[in-house]
Amino acid sequence: MRPLKLTLSAFGPYAAETVLDLAQLGRGGLYLVTGDTGAGKTTLFDAITYALYDHSSGGVREGAMLRSKYAEPGTPTFVELEFEVRGQRCTVRRNPEYLRPKARGEGFTTEKADACLTYADGRPPVTRAKDVTAAVVDIIGLDYNQFSQIAMIAQGQFTRLLNASTEERSKIFRKLFRTQPYQRLQERLQAENAALTRQREEQSVRIGQLLSGLSWAEGDADEAVLDALAPLCEAGGQASPEGVLSLLDALLAGQEQALSAATAARTEAEAELDKLQQTLGRAEQAEKLRLELTAAQARQDALRPVLDAAEAEAARHAGDATALDALAGKLERAKSNLAAFDGLDSLEKKLSAARDAAALENARAEKRRAALGQLDGELTALEQSLAALGGAEAEKVSLEARAEQLARRETALAQLARSLAEGQHRGQAARQAQERYLLADGAKERAHALRDHLERAFLNAQAGLLAEGLTDGTPCPVCGSTHHPKRAVLPAEAPTQARVDAARQSADEADRAAQEASAAAAKAVAADREAKATLRRDAEALLPERFTSPEGPVKLTVSLLKTALAEESEALHAAQEALDKALKQNAADLAAKARQEDERQKKTAQRSALEAEARASAEEAARQSAAAKALEAQCAEARAALPAAGREEARRALAGLESERRALRAGMDAAASALARARQDCAAAEAAVTALTAQQTEAGEAADLPALESQRDALTARRAALAAQEKALTARLLPNRKSADLYRQHAAARAELERRWQWVNALASTAGGTLSSKQKIRLEAYIQMNYLDAILVHANTRLMQMTAGQYELERVGAENQRSQSGLDLGVIDHYNGTRRSVKTLSGGESFKASLALALGLSDEVQSAAGGIRLDTLFLDEGFGSLDDESLEQAIRVLAGLTEGDRLVGIISHVAALKERIDKQVVVKKARSGGSTVEVLV
Repeated sequence: MRPLKLTLSAFGPYAAETVLDLAQLGRGGLYLVTGDTGAGKTTLFDAITYALYDHSSGGVREGAMLRSKYAEPGTPTFVELEFEVRGQRCTVRRNPEYLRPKARGEGFTTEKADACLTYADGRPPVTRAKDVTAAVVDIIGLDYNQFSQIAMIAQGQFTRLLNASTEERSKIFRKLFRTQPYQRLQERLQAENAALTRQREEQSVRIGQLLSGLSWAEGDADEAVLDALAPLCEAGGQASPEGVLSLLDALLAGQEQALSAATAARTEAEAELDKLQQTLGRAEQAEKLRLELTAAQARQDALRPVLDAAEAEAARHAGDATALDALAGKLERAKSNLAAFDGLDSLEKKLSAARDAAALENARAEKRRAALGQLDGELTALEQSLAALGGAEAEKVSLEARAEQLARRETALAQLARSLAEGQHRGQAARQAQERYLLADGAKERAHALRDHLERAFLNAQAGLLAEGLTDGTPCPVCGSTHHPKRAVLPAEAPTQARVDAARQSADEADRAAQEASAAAAKAVAADREAKATLRRDAEALLPERFTSPEGPVKLTVSLLKTALAEESEALHAAQEALDKALKQNAADLAAKARQEDERQKKTAQRSALEAEARASAEEAARQSAAAKALEAQCAEARAALPAAGREEARRALAGLESERRALRAGMDAAASALARARQDCAAAEAAVTALTAQQTEAGEAADLPALESQRDALTARRAALAAQEKALTARLLPNRKSADLYRQHAAARAELERRWQWVNALASTAGGTLSSKQKIRLEAYIQMNYLDAILVHANTRLMQMTAGQYELERVGAENQRSQSGLDLGVIDHYNGTRRSVKTLSGGESFKASLALALGLSDEVQSAAGGIRLDTLFLDEGFGSLDDESLEQAIRVLAGLTEGDRLVGIISHVAALKERIDKQVVVKKARSGGSTVEVLV
């Protein structure tokens, strides 16, 4: 992958749109990214990684954190990168989520994160952030983790792999070389082994429970079988399956034989009992027939006198039918006379009702006409009241607009107050940062003075030690002279090499601390200036009458701004209180208007209904009056047609005739019913006697019933005893048979489980590195060891160059077989033939080892990723810990990386690099805030 053009807009310290033409750097060689501290050198690498993978180069800054604080509100934030891969050109554009001003109205809205990848060959573009990242991975062939290790090695990442523990290094390799399948295989084997071990134990317990549940009694099997089976049941799952199954079969055969004998005896007893039950049933039936026949004959004799009496009573009522026919004619004439009086009463009632209805409807019509007059007065009053409230809606719109205006001003005043507080905080932070810088700068000067003093003293001591070994006539190892007229004197107290190295390290740390403090102070001061400028703009925009005048801007002070904010807030609150009162009154007016309009609508509808009801009442009154006149004529005609006798005399005559008819009918019905019942009962009694006599003749003579019952009780007791014996035998046999079947299944399953456990346990121990008397190396660690060995081959080629053949990295195993090992690092010192930990290296030596290891890792990851070649390499790391010779060696190594048209970019402040590397990307801070960048070739 070769970047060609990078465009940044409102990104990090780059406030405006900034275009960096990387194609000017050519297709190979070294180039340096240099410039002011904190100006945004690392941000260039962040922008490239963010555009490709939605991550910063160091993984510290997320996309949402990269919006420039120097940018104008309307400037969009995005990164656009044009790059080339194997002759194919693509452009990726990505923006984070951030707040921007609304296109319409006031306030801010959220600009959603987005991305787009376009191809130079005209293929359809790829949209959506996740899809763009996936397409970039497919084009370049590397994911973010691989890219950050082999193409863009971020600041602070060099020594991470060098000084990592075995576990930390394993996690790094797991991501880079995708060794998770081996880890998952280890874990699956361990889980399978644990599960099989648990299943073996559970299977043994289940088998023991099955055997312990066996039951038997003396006589169920041979004594030899029972004596052999008892100890095997106690052994449970540890007993031999073949022996247990043989004894179980013998036990079951004995129990089945005993059960068969008990079943046969019970069947025989039941057959005898069934035969006796039949004989006993016949005897009981004969006795029952005898008793029923005696009772039937007695009933027949008792029913004969009842029949004779019923026949005599029926003969006495034989002439009542003729009398009933004569009474029927008299009853019809009496009913007709009484009906004439009832018809007149009905007509008179209808006449009275019609007159009452006519009077009622007339009263209703009058009442409704009065109510109509009252409603007309109320509707007139409502119309006048509604006319007075007609402007309430317009007033509401005006008041709501005023409320929104006051709310915006309240928000603006609150924001200005927060800006004031933030400005005070930033001012204090700037002062504190400047104080810390002064302290760090003083500490740096003191550390430099101590370092220089100790170095001079150490060199003087070396000269003195060399001079002590000189004798006249012996050549000097420095100049070769055999005369030594003025030898150096060994000081009384000389610093050690360790003390000199410690002073150098302290000086380096003081330099870094002072540099960081300087950058922090500059950043804090810039933030303070920006806050003050923003506060000034906001104050002038919100309160122009206080901070602007014809003579020029009014000086803005904290006390003046606080006073202005307090006065404006007080005035705002007063206006809001007055507005609240007006809004409440307007709401009351609108509510009253709504109620009155609703009431007017109801009363209008009520008036229409009353008019209709008044007309209906008048019409109904007229109709009822006409009906009353017609009924008066009908009543006169009915009175003229009445019989001579009165109503009471006609009623008494009708009642007497009906009573006489009921008495005759009741006597006739009772006599007929009694006669029918008597005849039916006599016939039934006679039939019962005949049937029972025939059944008794057929049944024959009765047997000895008590003797038969005694025999039945004895057989019933014998059958119960045999059934209990059979049940007891079955209760032992069925569970034992089921236990034997289950034992067969579980024994076979346990044998198969044991076979699987043996080879799974061996695999799990091998993959997990837990074999006894073997080195503790897990499968994943073994795979990663091979990757590390390959990395060290690449790394040592460069480390030997940078250290003039002194140092070589090696992989170190564990000191014993009791701990996991395989990925620890050591260093070989070829000058003195010693081996030691990489953590004992000095600062400069550690940097060279880390750089060599990082470049070796880059080579190996490219190889593991399918031989992918990267045309550009980015290094974000300082070279300040190297002396001139080491720096020259490191540059030669990095220059070697550029062979074959490869660009290597370095971020550094080291002056020697500026002199040696011609191609440079220079980043500078602008006085107005933000940064600028240019390419020098």
